[in-house]
Amino acid sequence: MLNYIALAIAFPLIFCLSLAPAARADDDSGPYESQSEEETNSNTGPIQHPEVFNRQLRPLITAIDFHTRMIYLFNYKKDALAIVNPLTIEDWPDDIPLQHTVVSPDGKTLYVTTDNTAEHPAYLITLRIKDINWKHGSAQLRVLKVAAFDEPDTPAELPFVEPVNSAQNVPGWLLAGGTQIHGPTTLPHTNFIYFTSWTNDKVRVWNTQSKKFAKVDPIQIPGYTEQTHGIVFNESGTLGLGSGYFFDNNVIDLYKVNRRTGGLTGERRIKLGDDESYAAFSHYVHWLDERYAVTATMQFDKTSLTPPDTENIIPPSCWLIDAWEGTATKIISATDDVDGEGIFRSASDLAVVGNKLYFAEEDTIDYGFGEDGYISVFDISDNYRPQFLKRFKPGEELPAGFAVAHSLTPTPDHRYLMVASWLSGYVIKIDTLTDEVVKIFGPTDGLVMPHGFYGAGNIR
Repeated sequence: MLNYIALAIAFPLIFCLSLAPAARADDDSGPYESQSEEETNSNTGPIQHPEVFNRQLRPLITAIDFHTRMIYLFNYKKDALAIVNPLTIEDWPDDIPLQHTVVSPDGKTLYVTTDNTAEHPAYLITLRIKDINWKHGSAQLRVLKVAAFDEPDTPAELPFVEPVNSAQNVPGWLLAGGTQIHGPTTLPHTNFIYFTSWTNDKVRVWNTQSKKFAKVDPIQIPGYTEQTHGIVFNESGTLGLGSGYFFDNNVIDLYKVNRRTGGLTGERRIKLGDDESYAAFSHYVHWLDERYAVTATMQFDKTSLTPPDTENIIPPSCWLIDAWEGTATKIISATDDVDGEGIFRSASDLAVVGNKLYFAEEDTIDYGFGEDGYISVFDISDNYRPQFLKRFKPGEELPAGFAVAHSLTPTPDHRYLMVASWLSGYVIKIDTLTDEVVKIFGPTDGLVMPHGFYGAGNIR
């Protein structure tokens, strides 16, 4: 297990999208200065020198809003928020549904993915963040490129599924009608950003240097790339693990990476359990080191997709993955007690900071949608024997009415953890040294349904 100091030093150094030279290398909080086209296009590759890189890193986290379709920019040092209406940005395509974001480590380039509609394809929109006025909560953005992932009115290709008992619902929010682009990640020390077309079987690869889809795009590997929500890479960028974000998807896909081309080769499918009893529906994976990773699951019980010879579904749980051996070991079980020492709700997301493992527990796929949401914390000094530390609860550490803790975004130095709830409209900032809430952004700040968080300097 990496210790806290090692993580704080290592993580900011491995996240390298193609960067343009910083306008003011000693200014880490903005506002950002504009760049000329000559400066923007003079970039010949990722800047990897540690001192140069660290001076460019910005304390910026980006997101979108499902409902209002706004773009959010958070400064986690200043505890400030800027909100941008994309319809005010010249050359923005239209009033279209937004999904995810990616921001470069220097905080100057923003990528936004959109959903497919009858009139528009799913887009990857590249923007330049020209200036941010944190005092007034505004920013100036410019569209650099609009790339289409598909054609308008492209239907989703999700398996048909329906509930078969009173424990496991199949809510409508999971039955998408068209293409949705999810799970953006970057391949460390390269120009490649990966997106997953969760609604079908495509992995999309964008080259930030050529500003085009890579030659290997799209990647389709039968038995591997279906309903994937992000492929997360180890620090060396040699292996990737893909999560199966759908009912009865009980495997984590292991890929070997061609760092020169961005290509992926399916190496092994790592099952969470066995044919008779398995866990399923994983949102994300987090690497602990070059060999081990952790993932967590959401599904409670059987659905119409469950094979008839399966005796039971293992409820929400955490699994330790050995990528070298191709095995997965359950290390945290479910609990039905809010104070229990296990996973209480569906584990939508997870993050590791030092020797602590955090879970975003959301209430979205049973029959009591969005009634609550929690954040649980475990000590994983011993990877195989995690120890429960605490659970953040609505009305206590979290605001009353907080529901659906959906995503976790650590700051690159791992001092803070940002937790987003797209349902109740809150973004929570947690001090990871004390495990105390130190800032709450919410509806009074203009948030409605924040989603698609990405921190400058992170790889996902």
